[in-house]
Amino acid sequence: MTELNLPIDISVVIPVHNVEDYLDECLDSLHRQSLKTAEFIVINDGSTDHCAEVCNKYARLDNRFIVVHQECKGTLIARKRAFELARGKWCICVDGDDYLPFESVLETEVSLANKYDVDILRFDMIAFSEDENAIKNYLGFRKEWVGSIETPLKIIQEIFANGIVGWGMADKIYRTSVVKKTIAELEEVALICGTDAYQFFLICFYSNTFRSVKTDPLYSYRLGTGISNGNVNIKKFVSQSQILNIPKYLISFLKEQGKYEEYRQIIQKLIMRLVDQMVSRFHMLPVEESFSAFDYLFRNPGIKLDVLAALQKFYSKDPALLARKTAKACLLQLNKRRIKKVGIFYPRLHNGGVQRVISMQAPLLQEHGFEVVLFTEEVTENDYSYTVNFPIVVLPRQGEPKRFKVLDKALVDNEIDLVIYHASSSPSMLFDLLTIKLCQRYFVLCRHENTTQSLVQNCTFFTQFASTYKLADSLVVLSSMERAYYRSYGVQTSYIPNPFPLSVNIEESLLRNSFERNSESLISHRPEKKSKPRHLVWIARLENNQKNYKEALEIFQLVSMTEKNVVCHIVGKGETNADAEYVRNFIKSNTLQDNIIYEGFSLEPEQFLEIADIHVMTSTYECFPMSLVEAKTYAVPTVLYEMPYLELLKDRKGYISVPRHDVAGAAKVICELLRDDERRKQLALDAKSSIKDFMVSNPSHIEGWLKLIHSLENSDSRQSLPVNQDFVDFVSSTISYCQEGINRHREEYQNLSKQYQEENNRLNAEIKSHQEELLYHRERIEQLNLLRKSEYDARMIERYAVCRDFVVQLCPLGTKRYVLIKKIAKLIYGFIKRGCRGESNRRSCDIGGG
Repeated sequence: MTELNLPIDISVVIPVHNVEDYLDECLDSLHRQSLKTAEFIVINDGSTDHCAEVCNKYARLDNRFIVVHQECKGTLIARKRAFELARGKWCICVDGDDYLPFESVLETEVSLANKYDVDILRFDMIAFSEDENAIKNYLGFRKEWVGSIETPLKIIQEIFANGIVGWGMADKIYRTSVVKKTIAELEEVALICGTDAYQFFLICFYSNTFRSVKTDPLYSYRLGTGISNGNVNIKKFVSQSQILNIPKYLISFLKEQGKYEEYRQIIQKLIMRLVDQMVSRFHMLPVEESFSAFDYLFRNPGIKLDVLAALQKFYSKDPALLARKTAKACLLQLNKRRIKKVGIFYPRLHNGGVQRVISMQAPLLQEHGFEVVLFTEEVTENDYSYTVNFPIVVLPRQGEPKRFKVLDKALVDNEIDLVIYHASSSPSMLFDLLTIKLCQRYFVLCRHENTTQSLVQNCTFFTQFASTYKLADSLVVLSSMERAYYRSYGVQTSYIPNPFPLSVNIEESLLRNSFERNSESLISHRPEKKSKPRHLVWIARLENNQKNYKEALEIFQLVSMTEKNVVCHIVGKGETNADAEYVRNFIKSNTLQDNIIYEGFSLEPEQFLEIADIHVMTSTYECFPMSLVEAKTYAVPTVLYEMPYLELLKDRKGYISVPRHDVAGAAKVICELLRDDERRKQLALDAKSSIKDFMVSNPSHIEGWLKLIHSLENSDSRQSLPVNQDFVDFVSSTISYCQEGINRHREEYQNLSKQYQEENNRLNAEIKSHQEELLYHRERIEQLNLLRKSEYDARMIERYAVCRDFVVQLCPLGTKRYVLIKKIAKLIYGFIKRGCRGESNRRSCDIGGG
C-alpha cells in the first residue's frame, strides 16, 4: 500500500471501456506491483458492461488506485483526464485489456527512467495473439531498435516519417512534466482510434531527448481485442477511420506554433502512412460493407487526393474490385446542378478517329451555349486546328502522383459541371472518375471500342469495366447492339452516333459525282498521265492489330499489278516513326512509287475523299468509323472487311464487304469496281441514299447529347437499371466455353510445338554429328593425298634422273643423236608421268571409298 507522505515516482494511466473480460487481469497485475510509490489512475470511459464494478473493487482493495467514472468521450479525453490527475515524476500508459508481466515491472521502469533521465524512454514488450500474422504485423510496425535521438524535430522525423520505431504509447516511459504540456493542446474530440499517434506526436514535440533500450519485456500487449487491431468489420472501420483526422489536428497545432513549414514534409509522410493503413483495412472488408466504408475514407477532405493516390496504388491491378466496393457509396451520388461548362478528355488531340470526333463535338457544344474546356495529356503541333479555340488543361500521364491534384484543381478553377471522358479503356479511367465525382461533377463515359472484339481478345481484362461503367452517370455507345449489351448489365447507356463533318455541306457533297472529281486538286508531285488516274483512298491510324495497314498495302500492290493508271493514297500515321518507315520501305522495295503515295497524317482528310473513286477500309473491328461517315458523305463507294453490326452498314448500301483479312478477295473486288463504271456509280448513289436515310432515322450527335444533358440535370439517368442476370450468365458461360476451347487448342499447339522443337533438336544433333564425321574423313583424305603426292614427286625425280643419264651416255651433248633422242625422251617422260598420276588417283579413290 502507498505510504501517504511518500512522493509518487510513477503514474500509471488506464483508460477503460467495455473490457470486463480482461480488466481483472489488467488491474490485478497492477495491484501486485511491489513499488509502493506508484499511483494507478483508472478512467472508466462510459463502459456499459461490468467494468465499473471491477474498477471500484480494486479502489477499495488498494489505495494506489484512483478511479474516475465519466460519460463515454473516447480514449483521447480519458487519457487527457488521467494525465491531468497524474502526480508522478514519470508516467506510463496501460490499456484495460493488457497487463504487466511480473510484479517488479514498475520498480524496473522507475530505475531505468532515473538512470537514463530522458523525456521518453522506450523498453521492450511482448505481443500475444492466436493469430501469428497479427503478431508479425505488429512487431513489424513496432520495430526493434536501440539508440537515442535529440531535438523534437529529429525525434518526430525518425518516428513519424521514417518509422524507425512505432508510435504506440504502451512501451514507453514519459516525463510527466512534458506530457502535461500537451494537455492544453489536445483537441476536445471523441477520438477512439489513433489516439497514440496524435498524443505521442505532441509529446515528442515538447521532448528534447528520446532513447530506446534493450530490456526484459515490461509490457504484455494483447492483439485482437482492441479497436485498433483484430478482424476488420464496418463498425470497427468507422472508429478506425478517425485516424484520418489526425493530420488535420496536427496541422492546426503546428500552424498555431508557427512550425508548420518546418514539419510539412513529415506531416505528408505521416499522412501517407495513415492513409495506406486505412486503405489496407478497407480492402479487408467484404464488398457489402465497403459502400459506407468508402465514404469514411474521405472523412477528412484535406487528404482526399492522398486517399485517391493510395487507392490507385492498391487497386491498380484490380480496379473492378474497387468499383464493386464503391458502387453504392453516398459520396458518389451527385446533387442536381445545371450544366454550363463541359470538360472533354482524351489523352491526345491528334492522329485518330476519336480525336476527329472531339474536333467536331466541341464546336457543336459551344454553338449550343456550353463553355468547353479540353483535357488531354499532351499538346503537339499536329493537334486538330479547332483546339486553338478552346482552353486546354494538360494532365500528368496516367499513374503519375500529381494527376489527381492537377485534375481536381482544374475542375474547380474552370468550374466544370460535366466531364465527357472518351478513354473508356484507360487504366486511369476509374481513378479519374472517382476524382471527378468526389468533386460533385457529372461523369459521362464514351465508348469508341467494339465490345465483341474486346471480349474475344481479353475477356478477363475487359469484363472488369462493366462494374466501373456502373459508376458513371451515363455510358455513351455507338451502336444499338452495344446499348442492349450494357443495359443488360445494369449500366445506364445511351446510343448517340458520332457527329458528321462540320465543314461539309452534305447536300452539295452528295451531288458530286465520283466520276467527275478533279484529281488535280491534290499534291503536285504526282506523275502526269495522259488519262485521268483513278484514286483509291485508305484513311486510318497506322496500326496493324485493328486497322491492318500492312494488309492495305498488300491490297494496293495487287491492284497496281492488275490495273493501270491507279493511284493509291495511304493517309495517317502511327504511334512511332517505325510504321511510317515500313510504309515507305514497302513502296520503295516493290517499286510502287508511281502507284502508292504515303500522304502521312492530315487534318483535312476530306481533300482525299473529294477525288476518291473507291474508299478502302481494312479494320478488323470498328464502332462508328469516321472515315466511313465521311466516305458516304462524299458519295464514295467503300470496300471493307465484314462488320455487319455497324449502324452505318445495316442498310447494306454503298459498300461491298469481303471476309476479314482476305487481301486477294478485296483486291479482286476493287479491280472489278474499277472496270465497272455503272456498278461504281450505283454504289455512289447508294452511299448518298444511305447517309440521308441514316440522318433521318437517327438523332444527330448534338440532339443526343442535349437530351442526355437534360436527363442528367433532372436526375433521370441516375435511376438504377435492373440487371438481366440470365443474359449476363449466358454471355459469361458462352465466353467461358470459348475461352476453354481456345485454351485447350493453345495447350495442344504448345504441346505440338514442344514435340516439334524436340524432334528438330534431335535432327539437328544428328546432322551435326554427321557433319563432324564427314569433316573428319575429309581431313583424313587430304592428309593421305598429301602423302601420296609426296611419294609421286619422289618417284618422278628418280625416273627423270635415270632417263637423263641414259640419254647423255648414248647421245653426247651437241650431236644430232642428242637432238633426236631428246625428243624421244620427252615422249617417254610424258607416258611415265601420266602413268604415275593414274596410279595416284586410283589409290586416292580406294582410300576415300574405304
